[in-house]
Amino acid sequence: MPSFIGIPSFCLQDGPLGVRFTDFVTDFPSGLAAGSTFSRGLMYLRGKAIALEHKRKGVNVVLGPVVGPIGLKAAGGRNWEGFGADPYLQGVGGSLTVQGIQDQGLVATVKHLIGNEQEIFRQVGEWEDTEWGGCLKESISSNIGDRAMHEVYLWPFADCVHAGVGSVMCSYNRVNNTYACENSALLNKLLKSELGFQGWVMSDWGAQHTGVYSCLAGLDMSMPGEIINDWCSGKTYWGPLLTRAVYNQTVSQERLSDMATRILASFFMVGGGKLPCEDSEPNFSSWTYHTYSQQYIYQHYGPIIQVNWHIDARTSFTEQTALKVAKESIVLLRNTDSHLPINYEDGVRRILIAGIASGPDPNGFNCKDQRCVNGAMTSGWGSGSVNNPYVITPYEAVAQRARKQKMVVDFSSESYDLREVQNQADYADVAIVFVTAVSGEGFIEVDENYGDRKNVSLWHNADELINKIADRCRRTIVVINSVGPVDIDEWINHDNVVGVLWAAPLGQFVGEALASIIFGEENPSGRLPFTIAKKTDHYVPILTDPGEDGEPQDTFDHDIYLDYKFFDKHNINPYFEFGFGLSYSSFKLGDLEVSEVKCPSEYLPRPAPYLEPVKMCGDDICDPVDALFPYESFNAVPGFIYPYLFDQDIYSSDSFEYPKNYIPDQPSEPPIAGGGLGGNPALWETLYKVTAEVYNKGDLSGSFVAQLYIEFPCTAVASPSKQLRGFEKIFLESGASGTVCFEILHRDLSYWDTHSQEWVIQEGTYKIYVGSSSRKLDLVGEIDIQTEEDKG
Repeated sequence: MPSFIGIPSFCLQDGPLGVRFTDFVTDFPSGLAAGSTFSRGLMYLRGKAIALEHKRKGVNVVLGPVVGPIGLKAAGGRNWEGFGADPYLQGVGGSLTVQGIQDQGLVATVKHLIGNEQEIFRQVGEWEDTEWGGCLKESISSNIGDRAMHEVYLWPFADCVHAGVGSVMCSYNRVNNTYACENSALLNKLLKSELGFQGWVMSDWGAQHTGVYSCLAGLDMSMPGEIINDWCSGKTYWGPLLTRAVYNQTVSQERLSDMATRILASFFMVGGGKLPCEDSEPNFSSWTYHTYSQQYIYQHYGPIIQVNWHIDARTSFTEQTALKVAKESIVLLRNTDSHLPINYEDGVRRILIAGIASGPDPNGFNCKDQRCVNGAMTSGWGSGSVNNPYVITPYEAVAQRARKQKMVVDFSSESYDLREVQNQADYADVAIVFVTAVSGEGFIEVDENYGDRKNVSLWHNADELINKIADRCRRTIVVINSVGPVDIDEWINHDNVVGVLWAAPLGQFVGEALASIIFGEENPSGRLPFTIAKKTDHYVPILTDPGEDGEPQDTFDHDIYLDYKFFDKHNINPYFEFGFGLSYSSFKLGDLEVSEVKCPSEYLPRPAPYLEPVKMCGDDICDPVDALFPYESFNAVPGFIYPYLFDQDIYSSDSFEYPKNYIPDQPSEPPIAGGGLGGNPALWETLYKVTAEVYNKGDLSGSFVAQLYIEFPCTAVASPSKQLRGFEKIFLESGASGTVCFEILHRDLSYWDTHSQEWVIQEGTYKIYVGSSSRKLDLVGEIDIQTEEDKG
């Protein structure tokens, strides 16, 4: 598209795992896999690699990363797109991905703000042909308390804002009974005022429900512009209606200028003061893989032109990064008697590779939106998925290595008629069973899984398959490739299940990464980004009741106790806790030291006042005739949305019901919790430094993840018994040692006080734990915090 007043067109494209809807790109490991690495360096490099491929495809805005859903519900359909079920882990993963993307000159879009913890009922129109058809009147309302909003759900968005993210996407659901994309308390108050967000808010595709109302509530960009399910119809809440609203002064010229400024400012920021060049237009079409097609495919309009150049966006760096993330994300959950890694010299002469998840889906690797689920999983389904250029399956990679060691390799992908696979298990020295559980976005249903999983069971009769094989093979290894926690109760205590690996969706290198761990080429170093429970009713369920009025209410009654914090609060023992992961080596922690960098204060300092607002050029409203559609000089494309007025009638109104909590006047100073990117600048100051020594006592080199948790003082303000506030991954040769360092920020020691509406550090003793998981904490130290009065 040609530029208009010197501003080029901008290309926005999914997404969080790579460039969607095109070819010759890498299918990267999921956000959940990146979170499982617990590696800050890899989180950044993955963001950089994803951005580089978007850039080579001519994309300007990457629709990622994902830090919402945060993983409240184990069966949530899109949990695999985010980094794990902890706000601190999500915040680190999100902010480093933002930095990786924007350091390459592209704008990152963090999503989905906020409370999008399930797919069912997220949009009314998606459920018309289901059992809920006709019952649903409004999208689900995520009802979140003020403290949980700040300490859990908003926390990772604050990290991303602090990192300078250019765009935030608001979600489909309602938040406390107001749609997220027209929720002034969420967008204007929390995001733009309290977190000091300087970029633009875009809607999820079709998440806008009103015109003037959403504009005043803080929405800056409507995507894709049309009313949902009326694509390419020209029907819109904005376009000429927004122009008319400015002329009749329902929307101020200042607000319109603010919207445009926020969008352009983000591009100037990441582009070194420049907008993208016109020659950076996309070199692919999202709607066809043919080289030539009609110019406007959806509208069946325009000449036949070249729409795809099939540019290969992959480089050795992007593919090596994808493989590295995949390898370091794999979690070793069990290794009885060190049966892993497998080796011919240890008596493994014949292996069985079993399970539908070990090979290709009969329909291929690239069903539309990755809804192929009868084979090796590379990602979940939906808008976060990417076309695979190829896939190295587990069978391919394991068999190739086994053949090199002269092993006999048996194979079965049968899931239900298990007579033959049982016979094969009889002869196997080791059986490796690959099992899976998949989910995705709510506009796709797979086997009655409407985005969200209908349960946390393994798919394809996997429990029976594992037990039948383990009954015959005394060395059975189970490899779980899933989008989240799964129920393992039916087989985890089987005496012959000697090894268990878990992996998130790993992208195109799923088999290569898993085989490198199984054969010991890589030492496993991944850690669980969630808890695996012993009972499924310990998980927060998916809400499936639309309510009598058709307005489903989802009250987040776990409050601030997400995942392991809930298990700790109720003294529930899981099978595997958050942060858990084994190694082929053995490590020891010691020599904990805690030092004060800056004396903490109980309350935040008052932030600096806002600068005087700058009057924008063209703030004076002109004659409506200037905005009439230029019929004589302009050929309109059918279905496109233009801002021009069709007539001079502007329909002035004397009154308008403003959004709840909307304040039309610009305040002169930020709230006490605000004043900078991500909130009050004091929140991001380092108050303490913690160091510990890590010793590799084993025979193999490998990486260890040291995790820091903080226990707040026992006061009238209840808090989780421990909260993740740091992690560092360190690689050590056998017999070597190294130091891990953590910085404890002001916000890490604070709780959200709902009365004063600010972050507060309590007086008392804080315990500092460093360990290898949320329940294996080897080292403990203390910080005693007193006010200045008590010190005197």
